[in-house]
Amino acid sequence: MSFSVPEQFREIDFLVSAEDNTNKLLDELTALDPKPSDEQIAHAVLAQQAMYEMLAAAGAVWAGILLCAPEGEGHLSSIMLTVTARPSELANEQTVHRLARTMGAIYPDAEVGVVRLPCGDAVVLTEEAKVEKPVNLLVDGGGPTLVRQMHVFVPIPERYAMADFAVATENIPQWEECVDIVGAVCKTVEFA
Repeated sequence: MSFSVPEQFREIDFLVSAEDNTNKLLDELTALDPKPSDEQIAHAVLAQQAMYEMLAAAGAVWAGILLCAPEGEGHLSSIMLTVTARPSELANEQTVHRLARTMGAIYPDAEVGVVRLPCGDAVVLTEEAKVEKPVNLLVDGGGPTLVRQMHVFVPIPERYAMADFAVATENIPQWEECVDIVGAVCKTVEFA
């Protein structure tokens, strides 16, 4: 399987050590203008370390973060894009529709549907969840926040597996940009 990701995303590389990823993050954060505070940098390092461990354990094959400055806000925000390999019960055309029905039953508050991509049909799930701690890479503290996420489950042909392309952000006004990003990435999915 291959896919393309916008170059603005800073990849978390699972083939190198967590220390190498941390050093890369430090270099990129100190190059930002305006430079984040030492406290923000320390939080970002700890947050990335936790994300690295969680995503590696979950089977992520790719993960990246896009740091951006939303209009009218005095801080940076983050968009996380991940691709995770997930097992599937079926490996045929029934997979997508059965998964959509199941996800709709499990997540009644989520929007669930089927979308046609160049590589075939996929399940789309969009939901909002209240989390106790903000997920923004550079912000720590504060009370519970709302995170919006979208998953696009793409069946892998001739295998009992799916690729889960997911995007998440706590910056809800930026949501349409997130949808455009994951849509553009999923349109590039190809199977050899």
